[in-house]
Amino acid sequence: MMSAKTIRVAVIVSFMILILQGSCKDTVTTPESGSKPVIWVNVFQVSFVASESGADPTVQTLQVKNTGVGTLNYTIEDDANFYAVDWLSVDPPTGVSSGQIYEHKIIVQKTGMSARTNEYTAKITIKSVEAYNNPQQVDVSLKLIEQEPAEIKVSAAQLSFTGREGGSNPSSKSFIIENEGQAALNYVLSSDASWLSATPTTGSIPQGGSKTHNASVDISSLKVGSYTGSISVTDPNAKNNPQTISVNLTISQEAPPKIGVSPTSLSFSAEEGGSDPSPQNITISNQGSGTLNYQISWDAAWLDVSPDSGNTNGPGKSHVVSVNSSGLTEGTYGGSIVISDSNASNSPQSVDVTLSITPQQDIPDDNNIGLSISPTSGGNGTLVTATISITGNLEEISAFGLDLTFDSNMFQYVDYSAGSLTQNWGGLAANNPSSGVIKVGGWGGTNSIPVGSEGSVISIRLRVACSSCSNGTQSTIQMENLTDDIVGMSTSPSSRTFTYTE
Repeated sequence: MMSAKTIRVAVIVSFMILILQGSCKDTVTTPESGSKPVIWVNVFQVSFVASESGADPTVQTLQVKNTGVGTLNYTIEDDANFYAVDWLSVDPPTGVSSGQIYEHKIIVQKTGMSARTNEYTAKITIKSVEAYNNPQQVDVSLKLIEQEPAEIKVSAAQLSFTGREGGSNPSSKSFIIENEGQAALNYVLSSDASWLSATPTTGSIPQGGSKTHNASVDISSLKVGSYTGSISVTDPNAKNNPQTISVNLTISQEAPPKIGVSPTSLSFSAEEGGSDPSPQNITISNQGSGTLNYQISWDAAWLDVSPDSGNTNGPGKSHVVSVNSSGLTEGTYGGSIVISDSNASNSPQSVDVTLSITPQQDIPDDNNIGLSISPTSGGNGTLVTATISITGNLEEISAFGLDLTFDSNMFQYVDYSAGSLTQNWGGLAANNPSSGVIKVGGWGGTNSIPVGSEGSVISIRLRVACSSCSNGTQSTIQMENLTDDIVGMSTSPSSRTFTYTE
């Protein structure tokens, strides 16, 4: 016979097992359950929120599986009833599991129910006569409110990070939370991985508002491998609570690639109804390890980048940035070029692009040689193209010469290129023999510019390099001292003004 003490110990142990079964998702397995199926469910409490006049709340998922032996055959019932309205259902209402997870939809249909009742409650019961822990129950609550509840929207469904074992943490990544409902969204951010965090951890957003958060990873204690986690956005009063962002982290022995781009901003200028400005270049390099495989995208219809992808183990790759000013009216336009590689530690990176459309200038009379510059404003590092063009020359031009003068405190001479009328000429030159003066000349050889032509003869590039300029400082670029076959041509305009902007 068992002693009284032995019986008391057995009773206490049995009581503790029952408590654990009711409070844990993973049902405790005991010697008695070793030969039977065991019901496992992923949640023991589910909450819904909806407005009285709005749509039904978002369907949620109930997961069931057998954590015991054999096959679990089960049925699912609910006791929801409000004045003969069965507002709760589970689909499908039966399932079979030999260890795999079986998913069921928890569906709420609130037709005929009123927000005057503070909260509706019901129980979902999972039954299996052969299961050791038959039955299991899930508490369900439904809160109806008169106003449409808050609705959570996150800008990214997934974030990816890469890092090197023993290296520094990768850069944080931002995501945006928006409220697409009517009531205020008061939410909390949490993560299910010790290496993952989100800041700030709380937020309050009115209808139509948004808030930016940052996701960060700490790789200091992680070994080489792949890791997964998630960030949960939770507001029990939100219509679609909770929402999650999946996070992938790859730790390698080699440092990940890192995007380098230069310059980080570009400025273009064009005359309304005139020709497109000269293209400019950006250089993309890999400042990390491995191979950078990148894509280039842009957000303005007037903007183009070629080629739109590339790869590099380190050296910079050049890409041509061009703009199409056709159809654009006077004003300033902004665009952005985005360089991305999901494996790069700092993806994405961007280049800001500004396009200024200036008023249409008066067309000069025939037999005219004139000067134009693009852009007409900018700061240090800006490349300014000064173009000399001819309109309706009355005499054939086989040689020409002139001086282009500029403020050497504002500009540095860079280089020159042939114009549309001198592409096939025998010689073309632009020398900088003294400070602030460029000697320009050309001779056609067997080629010449026919009478009545229109186009450019030479383009000269200057770089803004002013150590003492302030915002708004102006400087003049001047064309003078015409020689050879362009003597006697009118000069309109003979000068252009450039404005320094910080």
